[in-house]
Amino acid sequence: MTTGKSDELSAREASDSQSPPYSVFAPIEKRVIVAIVSYAAWFSTLTSFIYYPAIHQLAHAFSVSVEKINLTVTSYMAVATIAPTLVGDTADVLGRRPVYALALSLYIGVNVAIVLADSYAALVGLRVAQALAISGMQFPNS
Repeated sequence: MTTGKSDELSAREASDSQSPPYSVFAPIEKRVIVAIVSYAAWFSTLTSFIYYPAIHQLAHAFSVSVEKINLTVTSYMAVATIAPTLVGDTADVLGRRPVYALALSLYIGVNVAIVLADSYAALVGLRVAQALAISGMQFPNS
């Protein structure tokens, strides 16, 4: 008779250990979150090369050489290389969600400012800010 009770306890413990992890999000909400985060992560690649086709028009619009416009691409890449370590450390301290939300908001604001930029110096500075903001989407989940 003791084996029956121990088998029952073993079965109950096994079912408890195999229960799915708890989440406050419904399955559809999880899919939407994954879609948004994946789309936002794609922004980094898109942003780095987005205006290659318009380099000559940008050089003409800002009255600078093509080499100076290429410097905006280089500065973006340089900051985008280093910034994820800084943003990742900040996310470890403050939490990933607030840093992610702040970075995405900053990224949207910087993109609007780039559209409205009227000088080459503003363009370079905003491209650096853009790289810093988008690096908030690149820290790994650990």
